[in-house]
Amino acid sequence: MGLAIRRACLKEDRQELLEVFKRNFGEFGENHEERYDYQCKLNPAGEGWTWLLYDRSSGSTVGTTSLFRRKMYVNGRQLLAGQVMFFAVDAGYRSLGPALMLQRVTFDPVDHGEVAFCYDCPPHDEGMSTFVRLGMHPNCVMTRYVLPLRSDEYLRKSLGKGAWTKPVIATANLLLRMQRSRHDPPGLEISEFRGDFGEEFSHLDEVVSSSGVIRGRRSSEVLTWLYRQFPPSAQRTRNSLNDEFRTLVARRAGELVGFVVFRDQTDNLIAITDLFGAQLESAGIPLIEAVIGVAKRNKMHGVYAYCVGGSELSRVLESAGFRPRERAARVVAYERTNGRASHYLTPGLCWPFSQVELMR
Repeated sequence: MGLAIRRACLKEDRQELLEVFKRNFGEFGENHEERYDYQCKLNPAGEGWTWLLYDRSSGSTVGTTSLFRRKMYVNGRQLLAGQVMFFAVDAGYRSLGPALMLQRVTFDPVDHGEVAFCYDCPPHDEGMSTFVRLGMHPNCVMTRYVLPLRSDEYLRKSLGKGAWTKPVIATANLLLRMQRSRHDPPGLEISEFRGDFGEEFSHLDEVVSSSGVIRGRRSSEVLTWLYRQFPPSAQRTRNSLNDEFRTLVARRAGELVGFVVFRDQTDNLIAITDLFGAQLESAGIPLIEAVIGVAKRNKMHGVYAYCVGGSELSRVLESAGFRPRERAARVVAYERTNGRASHYLTPGLCWPFSQVELMR
């Protein structure tokens, strides 16, 4: 099997690229065209890189991967990083060799100094296999944190729909309500935000300390891209009830001190996409309580969020009653070192990643 990799021309190779998406991403293949254009054309960090894996003998494209730019803070410095996305290999070529070829080529922009580092977010052990072969280990692990609000769906699946199931569900729901404790906002005003993300959001992004951490930026242009320009069809493929991200803001004396972004899901859950702010452990819980209020009014079964265990966000979620469930993704980063100590990704840095940094 003679395989090779070449850089894709986004105009001339577009159809081949979309065919690879359709073959490998199943029901989501068609919507990946819109998501791909979103990453390439609207990304405020600039255009990324896409490569095609092809069979030398037939010339057929049998795989692809992309690296898209991300604006990041690394220990107080504003840097450009790259996130690996749209990694696909056709069924007949899914062995470690072709996957390694594609994985290694994503390191090229790092080696040439075009981005400071790159990272991938494999969701399972199979996705980690190329990194294991390369001797790389996760820099952090993402976990799904869940707050159950109703037991209806779980108990019906476990107990069936008999007449005696209803009182059991009612009792379980009462116990869940009794476990909830209200945290009154300490001088905060919580309100829904429907306007444009302006400079106050960029100011908040700058004043929240980034010393000792690696995180994505939340400037006004980044937030606009994430939550106002995300393709509607791509949103629907992610199990949403509507096409909108909803935002609640916390203000103290009129000044923005934090915000939360969330979405309704068709599985009767609310997904918290982003929770960010100054003094997050004081502003975060009132914001979460406001989201829980929305969930209760809509009779949702629970609320969940992704974050790294031991981070400030995980502590806030646990204080609000969330508990860790399944592992969601590993974050594996690459930095060119040439045998020297890491320049950017130094040991001891905290990776407070959430759904913002994944944006799958």
